[in-house]
Amino acid sequence: RKDHVGVCLDTCHVYDGGYDIVNDLDGVLKRFDQIVGLEKLKAVHLNDDKNPLGSHKDRHEKIGEGTIGTEAFARIINHPALRELPFFLETPNELPGYKKEIALLRSLRQEE
Repeated sequence: RKDHVGVCLDTCHVYDGGYDIVNDLDGVLKRFDQIVGLEKLKAVHLNDDKNPLGSHKDRHEKIGEGTIGTEAFARIINHPALRELPFFLETPNELPGYKKEIALLRSLRQEE
């Protein structure tokens, strides 16, 4: 039932896996489309990364406090292939921290 299966892209997992979403988001999404298909992408887990590109460690960090960085998240949430998808925070935080991250991400969101 392939028509009932979707994928959630996790920014930390992708970056830790060696896919450079910081410097080549378009290239990563092109490769994703070739392998999985962008039509299967249904959501994005947003989390920064405590480790460098390709570390294979999966250590989530608060948005803007890790190696992915705020500028990359601005590109991610505004990318035409991603901007209409649901974004879920998956960062190590408490409610006040999530409120701060949500405000940051909303400030980065560009109007179409």
